[in-house]
Amino acid sequence: MREPHHERRPFWYLGRRRRTVEAEIDEELALHLEMRARELIESGVPPEEARREARRQFGDLEETRRYCREEDERKERRMQRWLVLDDVVQDLRMSLRGLRRAPLITAVVIATVGLGIGATTVAFAAIHATLLRPLPYAAPERLVRIYTDAPPNRFPFSVADYLALQAQQTRFERIAGYSGRAMSFSDGVVAERLRGRVVTATYFSLLGIRPMLGRDFTESDGRPGTGRAVIVSHGFWQRRLSARADVIGESIRLDGTPHTVVGVLPPRVGPLEQGQELFVAAQWEPPRRKGPFFITVLGRLRSQDDRAAAADELRLLNRRLFPVWQASYQDDKATWSMMDLKAHVVGDVETMSGLALASVALVWLIACANASNLLVARATSRRRELAVRAALGASRARVTRFLLAESSLLALGAAVVGIVIAFVGIGLLRRIGSAYVPRVAELGLGGAVWWCLGGLTAASTLLFGLVPSLQGSGAPVDETLRSLGRSSTASLAVRRLRRALVATQFAIATPLLVVASLLLASLSALGHVSLGFDTRNLLTASIELPRSQYAEPGRVAAFWDEMQRRVEGLPGVTGVAFADGRPPEGVDNFNNFELEAFPTAAGHSQPVTPWISVTPEYFGLLGLRLVEGRLFDGHDGLGPNLESIVVDHAWARRFFPGGSAVGKRLHEGGCSTCPWVTVIGVVSEVKYAGLDKPDAGTVYTPMLARGVAAPLEEATTRLRYVIVRTSADPLSLAPSVRQIVRDLDPALPLSSVATLDDLVARSLQSPRSLSMLVGGFAAVALVLSIVGIYGVMAYYVQQHSKDISIRMALGGRAGDVLRLVLGQGMRVVAYGVAAGLLAALFLARLMTSLLYGVSAHDAPTFLTVAMVLLGAAAAACFLPARRAIGLAPAVLLRSE
Repeated sequence: MREPHHERRPFWYLGRRRRTVEAEIDEELALHLEMRARELIESGVPPEEARREARRQFGDLEETRRYCREEDERKERRMQRWLVLDDVVQDLRMSLRGLRRAPLITAVVIATVGLGIGATTVAFAAIHATLLRPLPYAAPERLVRIYTDAPPNRFPFSVADYLALQAQQTRFERIAGYSGRAMSFSDGVVAERLRGRVVTATYFSLLGIRPMLGRDFTESDGRPGTGRAVIVSHGFWQRRLSARADVIGESIRLDGTPHTVVGVLPPRVGPLEQGQELFVAAQWEPPRRKGPFFITVLGRLRSQDDRAAAADELRLLNRRLFPVWQASYQDDKATWSMMDLKAHVVGDVETMSGLALASVALVWLIACANASNLLVARATSRRRELAVRAALGASRARVTRFLLAESSLLALGAAVVGIVIAFVGIGLLRRIGSAYVPRVAELGLGGAVWWCLGGLTAASTLLFGLVPSLQGSGAPVDETLRSLGRSSTASLAVRRLRRALVATQFAIATPLLVVASLLLASLSALGHVSLGFDTRNLLTASIELPRSQYAEPGRVAAFWDEMQRRVEGLPGVTGVAFADGRPPEGVDNFNNFELEAFPTAAGHSQPVTPWISVTPEYFGLLGLRLVEGRLFDGHDGLGPNLESIVVDHAWARRFFPGGSAVGKRLHEGGCSTCPWVTVIGVVSEVKYAGLDKPDAGTVYTPMLARGVAAPLEEATTRLRYVIVRTSADPLSLAPSVRQIVRDLDPALPLSSVATLDDLVARSLQSPRSLSMLVGGFAAVALVLSIVGIYGVMAYYVQQHSKDISIRMALGGRAGDVLRLVLGQGMRVVAYGVAAGLLAALFLARLMTSLLYGVSAHDAPTFLTVAMVLLGAAAAACFLPARRAIGLAPAVLLRSE
C-alpha cells in the first residue's frame, strides 16, 4: 500500500465524517465474522454455534473495533493534512504561474503595498522606541523627574531647592541632579568644545548604570574644594584617550582645570546619556539666594505605591522651604511636582508621531484599496475560468482559497519590499533623525517591529485579497458559462464595488492632502517671519573662557578687547559685537522679574522673558532701531550705571501699553532686596525664543558687567557669541577668526560656527522635514487615487464599448458620451472627496499645535485641496472619455 500522502483520493474525500468512518469499520468487522461463520457452517457446524465460535475465535470485538477506529481516524487525519497541504502547494504553484502572466499588475501591487508596509513599519518602529518601550534603566517605572511647577512654566531646581530636597525627603529611594554644560577639552594638540553634564554623585547609581572601566562617583567627589572627577563616554575614551585600559586615574584638562578620569561608560547607554561626552561630579556650595534654576532633578520612588505620597511630600517640602528664601523668590503659588522620567525624556512628540504614523498608515490603506481594485478587475476578467473550475467540482470555498493563495503571494512579495524599505528607513532615521526622534539610538527591527510587519502583511492579504476572492468565486456558474463567446460585462455589483474602492481612496487621500497643505502653509509662514534685522553676511561663533584661567577681570577684558581688535582688522569685516545669546533660538537665560509700577498680584507667577547680555556695538551691528531713550555706551555696567537695561518694543507694549517704558524700574530674578534695575532705552524686536513663538519681549543687559563681574554661581566658564558682519561671504572668514582665537589661546576652541541664515534654516528643519514627509505621502496617495479612478473608467469604457457604439450609431453626439463617462467617474470622486473633507476637519483639529500662521480649518486650503483633487480626477477620467469618443461604431458592431 502506498504512503497516505502519495495516495490521490477524490475531491469529496475531505468531506468524510467520523460517523462514516465508524460505519465502514463495523461493516468490515461484520464481513470478517460472516466469512468465518460461513467456513464453519460449510464444515458441518450448526449456524448458531458457528457464529458463536467465529466471535470466540475473533477475540475482543469491542477492543478490535476501538483499535481499528483509532488507527483509521489517525490515518484519515494525516491524509487530510497532506491533501490540504498538497492543494495549497498546487494553488500557490498555479497562482505563481498566473501572476507571471500578468507582470504589470503584479509589480504595481507588490510595489505600492510594499511601500505602505515598509513606511508604516518604520513609523511604528520609531513610535515603539520612543513611546512604547520602557527606558533602558533599572526599574524605569519608578523613575521620575522632579520640577518647580509654576503654571504654565516648569522650571528646573536651584541649588537651594536640591540641597533641601536631598536633606529632607523620605519617599524616594534616591534622588540625583544634573545640568547640561558644554566643556572645552584640550590636550595640547587639539582644542574642542564637547557636550557634557555636571552630575551629582548619585546620578549613575540612581539610573542603574555601572562604568565599564573604573568606578562610579562617590560622595567625596562632590565635596567642594576636592579634586575634580570625571567619567567619560565610551566614544570619547576611544577617540581621545586611545581606548587605553590604564586611563583610570589620569588627568585631562576641561575648561582649563585638571580633572581625574575615574570611569568609562559602556558603549550602550540610556537616552539621557546619548550625545554626552563628559560627566563631571558636581560640587555645589550652599547658595546665597534661591536662584538660579538650572538643575534637572531625578528621583527613584521606593515603590509604585509611593507615588501619591511622594507628590504630597514634595508640595509639603516646598511650602516649608518658601519662607527661608522669600527675599529672593516671591512666587508663593509655585510648588514642586513630578512626572514620569519617560515623559520628560520623550517630550511632546505624541502629536507629531501620531501624524506621521497616520500618514503612512493611510498610504498603506490606499495602496491596499488600489490593489483590491486591480484584483477585482482581474477576477472579473477570469470569471469564466473560475466558473469552469466550479463546474468541474470545485466548491466556492475551494475557489476562494485559490484566489486567496494568489493574494498571499502578492502580500509576501510586498512584505519583502517592505522589509527592504523598513531596513533602509530605520537606518536612515538612526543616522539623521536624532533631531526629530527621541531615543533614536534604540531604533531597530526588534520583536515588536517584526510582529507589526507580519500583522501588516496578513492584514494586506485580507484587505486586498478577500473581496476579490469572494467576488470572483460567487458568480453563477451556468450564467457565466452561457456567456462564452459573447462580450462580457461586469455585473452591477462588481462595478459598484470598484467605484466604492476608488471613493475610499479619495476619502483617504483628501485628509492627507489637507494636512500636508496646512503644514506647508505653516512652513511658508514661518519662512516669512522676520527676525527684526538683516541676516545676510552675519557670521557667529561661540567662545568660552574657563574661570580657572580667566579669574582676573583685567585678563577677561583684555582677551575680548584684543579679539575684537584683531577681528575688526580682517579684510571685509564691517563690524564686531559680542552677546551671550543669538537669534533665532540661541538663548538660555529666561529670567523672572518684579515691576515696581505693577507688582505681581497674589497667586500669580512673575513674568518671564529672555535676558540677553550684549556689548554696545550689538544694536548697531544688527541694525536694531532705537524707538525711545538711549542705547548702552562704554559706561553702562560700571559704577552708577551697573543696573541699566534696554528692552525691546514688544516688552514695552506688553508691560506699559499706555505709556513710556524708559525710566521704569524692576527687581531682577524676583530678588526684593537686590538693587533696582532701570530701563534706559527701547529698541525694535528680535526673535530669540523661536520663529513660531510670540513676541513676549526681550531684556538686554550690558555685557561689560557680565563679562568682568562674577557670573552666576554655578558657572565655571564665560560664554560669548562673537557676531561679525562682513561685506563678502561670511563663512570665508571663519578660518581667520579661528586662527585669531588659536593665536590668543591655543587651548580655546571656536565652536558653533554658523551664519545667521544657517541658524534660521536649522530652526525650520523640523517643521520642514515633517511637511516634506507628510507631503510626500500625500503625493503618493494622490497618484494612487488617480491611477485608481483612471483604471475604473478605462475598464468602464472597455466594458461598455458596445453600448457607446450603439449610441454613436444612432446619432449620439460626442459631448453626450463625454458627459456620460466624466459624470460616472466624477460622481465617485465627489463622494470620496466630500467624505475626506469631513475627516480632515477632525484630523486637522488634532494638529493645531504644529501650525503657525494658519488655522487648522483654513477654508482656502480645504477649497484648494478639493479643487486639485477634482481637477486631477477629471483629467484622469478625460483620457478614457476621449477614447470612448474615438470608437468606430461600424467596425466595433461588425466584430460583435
